[in-house]
Amino acid sequence: MVQRILVIDGSPAGDNACGTAACVASTDGQLQVVACMQEAGKQAAEGVSLLAAKVLQQAGWSRAQGTAPDLVVVVVGPGSFTGLRASCAAAAGYAVGVGCPVVGVTRAEALAPELDAALAAQPEPMAGWLVVTAARRGRVFVEGRQGVQAATIADWSAPKGTWLVAGESRAELAFPSAVLCPLTHPDVMQITAAALRRVSGALPARAALPVYVDPPEAKLPANGLRAAPV
Repeated sequence: MVQRILVIDGSPAGDNACGTAACVASTDGQLQVVACMQEAGKQAAEGVSLLAAKVLQQAGWSRAQGTAPDLVVVVVGPGSFTGLRASCAAAAGYAVGVGCPVVGVTRAEALAPELDAALAAQPEPMAGWLVVTAARRGRVFVEGRQGVQAATIADWSAPKGTWLVAGESRAELAFPSAVLCPLTHPDVMQITAAALRRVSGALPARAALPVYVDPPEAKLPANGLRAAPV
């Protein structure tokens, strides 16, 4: 039975870049945030393992005391290439260290229940919902039920129908007909709930590996790599 859950999230990109770590207790189906820390900036996302260590200390959870996490959850994307790599590596490391499972969830998977409720509350039928989040300059990530894609804002071609559009970059894409939803990024409780749905089998299995949509920004030198030393 899952009672102690470590949540790690370094996915937000661009101006929204941040790192989040939290300890969430599950008691009789009720979730409670025991400790939570968030720091803004790209460096915070890359150093999310330090935040995880701090919240574990605040919660008093440790293997030595027999209170290690039963589950580690990480947001696998879409988002910052470096942030995803760092947070997924940290999640895997903690899981191996205490001998517990690690699962990944995407942003839209965590927001799905609230998005479904918002969709059902609309007065007219809609085509569905999309979550639009920041990518590299001039581009965004668009995640729906069928998966995620990267879109260039200038070349965006909206799908047919009226859509409920969420995410921090929801206003950057043009739609012939859309309703903007105030939901932007999942909170710790929403991420945890999605992970528990995955563990129970309500969501299909997903490895705790980054969902890379764009290739990394690093490029090979114009003159190629240096020859191997002799």
